[in-house]
Amino acid sequence: MTAHRGPASAVVLGLGLGLGLGLGLLGMGEARAADTLEGEKIIRLKFSGNRKTEDEAIRINLTQQVGEKLSRDRLRDDARSVWRMGYFEDVKVDAEDVPGGVALTWIVIEKPTIRKIFVAGASEVGLDKINEVLDLKKETILDNAKVKKNVEKVRDLYVEKGFYLADVTSEVKRITQNEVDVYIHVDEHAKVEVRQIRFLGNQAATEEELRAAIGTQEGGWLSFLTSSGTYREDAFDRDILMLTAFYYDKGHLNVKIGKPEIALSADRHYLYITIPLDEGPQYRIGKLDFKGDLVAPREEYFRRLSVKSGEMFNRSKLGNDIIKLNDLYKDKGYAYVNITPLTGIDADARTVDLTFEIQQGQKVFFERIHIRGNTKTRDKVIRRELKVSEGEIYNQALLDHSKRRVQALGFFEKVELSTKRGTADDRIEVNIEVTERPTGTFQIGAGFSSVENFIGQAQVSQNNLFGRGQTLTLQAQISSLRQLFSLRFLDPYFFDTPITFAFSVYNQLLYYPSFNRTARGGDLTWGYLIGDNLRVFGTYKLESVTVAQNQTGLVVGGFAPSAQASPGTITNLFRSGLISSLRLSMNWDTRNDRLFPTKGIFLSLAGEIADPTVLQSQADFWRVTGFLRFYYPIWGPFIFRTNIETGYVSARGSQGVPIYERYFLGGINTVRGYQLFSLGPKVNILQEQDPNAFQVPFNIGGNLQLIGNFEIEFPIFPQVQIKGVLFFDVGNSFNTERKWCAGVLHTNIPEPSDPCNLLERGFGGTFGNLRTSLGFGFRWVSPIGPLRFEWGIPVNRLPGEDPIVFEFTIGNFF
Repeated sequence: MTAHRGPASAVVLGLGLGLGLGLGLLGMGEARAADTLEGEKIIRLKFSGNRKTEDEAIRINLTQQVGEKLSRDRLRDDARSVWRMGYFEDVKVDAEDVPGGVALTWIVIEKPTIRKIFVAGASEVGLDKINEVLDLKKETILDNAKVKKNVEKVRDLYVEKGFYLADVTSEVKRITQNEVDVYIHVDEHAKVEVRQIRFLGNQAATEEELRAAIGTQEGGWLSFLTSSGTYREDAFDRDILMLTAFYYDKGHLNVKIGKPEIALSADRHYLYITIPLDEGPQYRIGKLDFKGDLVAPREEYFRRLSVKSGEMFNRSKLGNDIIKLNDLYKDKGYAYVNITPLTGIDADARTVDLTFEIQQGQKVFFERIHIRGNTKTRDKVIRRELKVSEGEIYNQALLDHSKRRVQALGFFEKVELSTKRGTADDRIEVNIEVTERPTGTFQIGAGFSSVENFIGQAQVSQNNLFGRGQTLTLQAQISSLRQLFSLRFLDPYFFDTPITFAFSVYNQLLYYPSFNRTARGGDLTWGYLIGDNLRVFGTYKLESVTVAQNQTGLVVGGFAPSAQASPGTITNLFRSGLISSLRLSMNWDTRNDRLFPTKGIFLSLAGEIADPTVLQSQADFWRVTGFLRFYYPIWGPFIFRTNIETGYVSARGSQGVPIYERYFLGGINTVRGYQLFSLGPKVNILQEQDPNAFQVPFNIGGNLQLIGNFEIEFPIFPQVQIKGVLFFDVGNSFNTERKWCAGVLHTNIPEPSDPCNLLERGFGGTFGNLRTSLGFGFRWVSPIGPLRFEWGIPVNRLPGEDPIVFEFTIGNFF
């Protein structure tokens, strides 16, 4: 800090802070000059040298503002604050004696900005991967500490990829007075692979069991897919804790894991890891007891325990038991219960006595329930899914159930729930943090499918309309299998009641191998929520249906050319008219996510009737349907998925069920491994109205269907939402109408039998005629919608059927 006398009208006070050397100290003579300005009123603040930093950004860090009295100590603190902004190489302040007070000028020298960032020496790890971890930006002020942090990030990336010996350094080159280039130099060295992991001192566990207990694995020929063989120091530190936990679960309470020895091969390509350990003796559980605040009979406590007296000590089981005991109290309102397992170790008998000491605390009530992160979804959409309310007694089970219900809406990527103390010890606040996912789509596109050939579609869909939880979909689709124009609206909580309201209008043309079905109409649905998971519905549908036989030789979708049948032989099947039907259904839904479920059950049962007398329908039939969908995580990210579906349709009139209400199976959406609509009963018909005409097989479809789809779905590239699937399918459609029995062909069932005579031979014969297939595929949630690529292999293939069928399409399955 320097001070000198200027012209007679001014005194200049300089306060400097440069390059981290600290503030200069005043000499005696300078102090007297500074004292002449101490206490003067600050008239004006000016800033000099700041090219990119706004004046206000500096001003906000100052305590000495216009109108205040100058303080030498506060000025020194302000200089430190400006310096700590990290934008400047030097900070000075000049004080000038002016009429009425003093004018302060802050003089700064800005750090240079980053012009370019270069990465040199990177070849094994792509620049795109390095750029993902770098957070240095061009045209920003140089921050040396941030440069060092980015060097560490790149080094960590190389370690993660197996380059344990990689060396990463940085260099800053000044290009101009105000610009620098940052260089990150990488010396990759050779990739280091964990060749062997050995254990010394293990007797109670094999090396295979110990290797399976840790995350670091030996390298192999699949290492490029599984990342096995990669050594990371932080991950290996966790492995030591995992080994300790492994032995605790086997009763070795005194296990000691020694310092691992890591040896590098002579060519510096491989690591050899040796882990010494002392297992110590095994301990069994001795006496079990409870003390403290007990709220239930002791039998209830023992019933909740999975650990038993006399069995080997297992810390994981003990931890789970403590959670169960905690839930017993938390479900009764004791949110702050404390359960401590007291151990009594008998080294001679090698037993551990466990006494659970329980301090229940006082009962707690919900005070406030806060919902955050829902920028679009209204609070009421979330709150109506909650099973807890403000003012009620605390209940952990209902709180967990509420979280699952909010997640099941399908509107959120994540739902996180936390609690904190309220305004008093007996009050608790709940915080629900949600991360919204996109629920609306606007799509205009075209594609190609092996099932539908060319597909053109346009869709505007919103599953969370105006944040109210309503669904509105306007869709148009044109392909070689269908032409569809539809509008659908659904409100699961009509006017915030348990009532469901939905309607749809549509114009649809569907192409089958032997006929076309055109339907124009709509439906109206009312439903009611019973309990948490059950909904009942009533639907009235009114549609005009026109059905016509395909033209000779017409190739539709994946079909072969279909022959024109004589109208006289199957005329009754091709009946057009008005369908007026009433459908009653019930749905039981416990899925954890309605869009992408991984756990839960979806069960649906329905009955439909189209009656000429009551409903004035020109078509006369009744139908019962049902399906069961089951989802369960079997191991890690592997999800077991099941779809079991059945349907039966019959007509009271002699003409039978119209062809457009019958079941045609085969293809990617029913039984994979078989050509589209190729499964089902066929009849011999005349190719033309001539007694001498050739007879050709004609697929009349079944009035009974059975379908089973069993899948294991797993992620392949989670970042881009690509999954793999292994599947087993079973199913077929059958005819039970006796008018067709005499002419039924058995070209698609392994063992010929009468498919009509179910009463005499029972359904066991029908199940024997089911067709099965195995297969695999890939699924991608793409910008244009879910894409499926699947290969099906028939198990009981018949002559003329393909050994493998590949299909791909747009849309979800189940």
